[in-house]
Amino acid sequence: MRLPASSLFRGTATAIGLLLAATACERAPVQRLSEPVAYSFSVKGMHCEGCEGAICDKVTAIAGVTACKASHTDEKVDVVAPTEQKESIVAAIKRLGYTVE
Repeated sequence: MRLPASSLFRGTATAIGLLLAATACERAPVQRLSEPVAYSFSVKGMHCEGCEGAICDKVTAIAGVTACKASHTDEKVDVVAPTEQKESIVAAIKRLGYTVE
């Protein structure tokens, strides 16, 4: 059975793409993060549990973050994360529209 040229090309292109992706992954530098520490941020603008969840969803997606607890009643967010991620955490909260003091 003979494959159409377009199918053969797609298979070859896919194989080359996978090979290039694997090679790029092998060369990617490994970022080692410091030991996590506890932070407590004063955050204004949360109104409900939905706000708390939105913040913790974004914050826990950051590499190295091991815990997040937000409280709209206390207006604070407690996070356990490496020191080099502190600015990323603040930026993520601000991008959601909250004020970090």
